[in-house]
Amino acid sequence: MVHSESPGSGLFARFFRGEATGRRSARFGYAFAALAATISGVSVYVNSLGVKSFADPVLYTALKDGFVGLLLLLPLVVSPGWRAEYRRLDRRTWAWLLALALTGGSVPFALFFTGLQMTTAATGAVINHFQFVLVAFFALIFLKEAIRPALWAGFSVLLLGTLLGSNLHALQWNRGAWLIAASTVLFAIDFVIAKHLLRGLATLTVMTARMTIGTALLLVYVLATGRLAPVAHLGPAQWQFVGITGLLLLAFTVTTFTAIRNASVSAVLAIGAAAPIITTLLQVATSGHAKLAVADLPGLGVIVLAVVGIIVVGLRQDARAMAPELPGQTATA
Repeated sequence: MVHSESPGSGLFARFFRGEATGRRSARFGYAFAALAATISGVSVYVNSLGVKSFADPVLYTALKDGFVGLLLLLPLVVSPGWRAEYRRLDRRTWAWLLALALTGGSVPFALFFTGLQMTTAATGAVINHFQFVLVAFFALIFLKEAIRPALWAGFSVLLLGTLLGSNLHALQWNRGAWLIAASTVLFAIDFVIAKHLLRGLATLTVMTARMTIGTALLLVYVLATGRLAPVAHLGPAQWQFVGITGLLLLAFTVTTFTAIRNASVSAVLAIGAAAPIITTLLQVATSGHAKLAVADLPGLGVIVLAVVGIIVVGLRQDARAMAPELPGQTATA
């Protein structure tokens, strides 16, 4: 999609204008995937502190997501070129963007936090570990993404590593678990839809639609369930957590969507499974009593080896797939 009006100037604008030519870099994508995993690990740790200061985790999620949505709207406010980009979208593309917002920006959050209140944290963690596996299957079926046997082997080893560090004895398969499973499926679908859209649209266009429309839908849910009233009584510390975690979410969204645009979505999500390593290290480093259990080391080691293998194999596979592409050649959404 070509802009009739330049969406601003400078490095930021040149990067997104360059997307219109269809240029993609596998190395760029995998580097951003690793960066997104690191940011995710930090974000989970900070969010574990921030959510404790809120009585309602859904409200907390809606506020920080809303903060990100507002930040992503700034280019639309200052640049007529970006506003023209959205006016140029057809109904079919808007339908895909709405599906993206429903499957990633609103409904799954409500399902996940509601389900987490009904079951154990271990149950939620184990179910969530299967997200990258679902993404791989959906990408294979709907995007026709080529996944070689070596990558499937890497995914299998990675799943084994994540399960080694899980408390399988604390699993409770009840209604809450079903809700978390539904949210995991929706999140997986969301990333596949994002990959489909990023084949023909700018990253900023897709990110902004997902976060703004998704947050609007989530706020409707918060209003409908009477959860918004406590906002008037939030203190400075709570708003500080909203701002910090919101910035982390913005960084995660930018790096993840940039990675998905430049690399295979299945590999990007698999690399993201390494995020708990960062979270664990932060917990050990900042807590006076938390220690890295010997029982956790095999699982963490397997995860590291699997992710390194996925990066090596996936990078070679994606680089070979992109080699025949000519500058300016891109798929349509």
